[in-house]
Amino acid sequence: MVRNGMNDPNNGFLYSGHASDQEALIKKASKDNPKEFIFVRATSSTVLETARKAHKLKLVKPILVGERKAIEKASNSIGWSLKNIDVVATNDEEDAISSSVNLFKSGNISGFVKGNLHTDTFMGGLVKREAGVRAGRRLVHVFVMLPPNGGEPLLISDAAINIRPDINTRVEAALLMAEMSRKLGCTRPKVAVLSATESILPAMPSSVEAVEIARLAREKDPDADFFGPLSFDLAISPRATAEKGITNQVAGRANALVVPDIVSGNILFKSLVWCAGGLAAGLVLGGAVPIVLTSRSDPPEARLAAIALASLA
Repeated sequence: MVRNGMNDPNNGFLYSGHASDQEALIKKASKDNPKEFIFVRATSSTVLETARKAHKLKLVKPILVGERKAIEKASNSIGWSLKNIDVVATNDEEDAISSSVNLFKSGNISGFVKGNLHTDTFMGGLVKREAGVRAGRRLVHVFVMLPPNGGEPLLISDAAINIRPDINTRVEAALLMAEMSRKLGCTRPKVAVLSATESILPAMPSSVEAVEIARLAREKDPDADFFGPLSFDLAISPRATAEKGITNQVAGRANALVVPDIVSGNILFKSLVWCAGGLAAGLVLGGAVPIVLTSRSDPPEARLAAIALASLA
């Protein structure tokens, strides 16, 4: 059964916090002089509608890349004249991503938004060393979950790119989420490194690795709290921590979660979407510019929230 929010006395999913929703996020990200973002292969009405709204809300200044006839046909279908909007004509998926990379190399581009093309083509073109998007850090996908009834955002990484992230990649994920949390207004982020237990069990590698990940992250970012291992309930529920007598700076108050692998992250974020009514805004961090990696099943609200996050990042 799909529920519209979980039955818990706290705001948000299972934790309390200040009111924060899509409207507040968009207000925070809106700028009088928005930066230029490339919408790679913006040939569908869905992509163009997102670009139009992002432009109207002053989140980004869109540059539309793709087959000109398809862009014009789709823009006409939604009643967008494209006046004063830059359109870069290309031939197909491969041409769209290569032209987008060349635009980025020319300067002044502050982000990429995936349009109507396959994810492997999109990301494959951006992660090549010669593209210049990789900036020495590991690329990590982060979902910012916006609770249905207000409350602080909950960040989850990695649920879309790194299949079996090693310790160093998960340390990078923890650090990037702490940085993103501060940009969202959290003065001292609290990052939990998840496992299926709060105990260190040699038979459960993620529990052992969580200790090392939290230690390394603390050494690199003293302005955030990192702790692991913690199970999901002990990371976000004060009631669960009280019942189990768990006391540390993160337990019950985490606003960011590092998952052991892509399967657990994928299941976790989709559970919060489908069973708790959360809105998942995803983007790739760690590169020279943020990358909005949307899915065809993402609702318009999630697409717009992701662009707002990229504008902040």
